[in-house]
Amino acid sequence: MKFIVPMFVGALIGYITNYLAIKMLFRPHYEKRIFGIKIPFTPGLIPKEKDRIAKSVGEAVGTHLLSTDVFVNALCSNEVKEQVIEWLKLRVKMLKQSTKKVNDVFDILGNRKEEFINKIKQSLSAYLIEMLKNNSSEILNAISQAVNLNELLSEFIKDVDTKSKVYEVINSLGNKDVSLKEIIPSSLDGTIKIYIYSNKDKIAKGLLEAISKENVKDKISYSASKMVENTLGKFAAMFLSPELIGEKIISSIQGYINNEENHHDIAMIVIALYEKLTEARVNEIYISLSEESKEDISIRISNLINQYVNETMKDIDLNSIILSGMRNEVIDNLVYFTVSYMVDGFMNLELAKLLNNITDDEQNTIFNALDNVFEDFIKDKASKIIGLIDVSKLVEDRINSFDVAFAEKIILEVASKELSAITWLGALLGAIMGIISPLLQTL
Repeated sequence: MKFIVPMFVGALIGYITNYLAIKMLFRPHYEKRIFGIKIPFTPGLIPKEKDRIAKSVGEAVGTHLLSTDVFVNALCSNEVKEQVIEWLKLRVKMLKQSTKKVNDVFDILGNRKEEFINKIKQSLSAYLIEMLKNNSSEILNAISQAVNLNELLSEFIKDVDTKSKVYEVINSLGNKDVSLKEIIPSSLDGTIKIYIYSNKDKIAKGLLEAISKENVKDKISYSASKMVENTLGKFAAMFLSPELIGEKIISSIQGYINNEENHHDIAMIVIALYEKLTEARVNEIYISLSEESKEDISIRISNLINQYVNETMKDIDLNSIILSGMRNEVIDNLVYFTVSYMVDGFMNLELAKLLNNITDDEQNTIFNALDNVFEDFIKDKASKIIGLIDVSKLVEDRINSFDVAFAEKIILEVASKELSAITWLGALLGAIMGIISPLLQTL
């Protein structure tokens, strides 16, 4: 008992002392006072120095544990890059099986999607228009060296079956129950009437030449004799010469026509005949035509069109026309319309169709390129972003946000074995000190 009791007492004192010391690191959590007098050692060491500890831990973590270089190296590791590539492959695979369109990708912009797409159209159009205006001569020279625009257009016109097109137009008009007047443009109708009136003297001259022909005179004389015979009878007609009557009628007509004052009336008569002609129904005229006539009309009109186009093409400098066109508002609108049409078409394209055109080898090449791009981005851009993050401050604020009881719980969970060992070490040392005293007394 001489040795056991001191050893037991020493062990108990050592255990309790270390136990209390560990508890006093955390407890009490807050300052305690009795009659307004602060009780020593309150609060515990860790609650009392919480701010200083948080600052020290934050600086240690931010400087040595989670520095910018550590983040960059972690993000550039093969494991991270492999995970990124695998995620991209999975996304591509899902998109290949989806019905999403390119337009759906921009839904992340919300209400600003249309505004963003319009800006893309405007930017592309502005770039193309500026390029056309600044390099129009060079572009045309390059085109001219590659191909003769006039010859190309001429060959294109030759390939057009003008006769068939004209024949189709004639057939389509033949199925319409409309008058010629409804088909003829009002501007052309007015031009024809003006032309008739402006050439009234020529028309009068033409009429004189027509009635001066022998066959016309014979017909007039024959018609005159028949008129006399029908009016006065055959007996009276025997005493009147048809030739004399014909000459009188022709002479009267010539005298009427030669009088310039009557040319106005002649022109108005011709215009009235023209208007009467335009009242004819197109379908009735079409029915009256034979297939040979339709074919002949088609050939004649197509020949006139081709002749006019070929003669006009000789005097046209397409390069100059295009060059001047590149500098006007029409081309600007055409460029914007074209760009807008192409962008809208691309936006309505299904992602599956777009991605399915990419082979596996091309896809792997793209992913390998993205691997390098990702690493360059992390080292160049991400490192700057990470550098803006004050890790030390984040850790400090995070520790300060913890309740003292929660901080105690975390530390005890992490170091429970070590703290328990320290407590029992105190008991061992106490027991050793307790047994040393009786041993010294026996000496």
